[in-house]
Amino acid sequence: MITGGGSVDWGTLTATPGGGGIAISGTVLADSLRHRHERDRGAEARRRAVYIEFISAAGWGEWDGKDRCALCEEAGAGGG
Repeated sequence: MITGGGSVDWGTLTATPGGGGIAISGTVLADSLRHRHERDRGAEARRRAVYIEFISAAGWGEWDGKDRCALCEEAGAGGG
């Protein structure tokens, strides 16, 4: 801003780009963290699906409340 004596207010001129830089960097950081969170959540869902598929394929379905699986007991492989 030019004052009556013809001098420039350098504080305002330097603060404006500094504030803009802080705002842009904050936005980029928030967006990066959001993408990372979404990626991690997707990986967790895929991992859970693989675990469920493995347990289903292995036949470990029902637990009899003891230290062995009811299906293993039926097969004669009970461990307890």
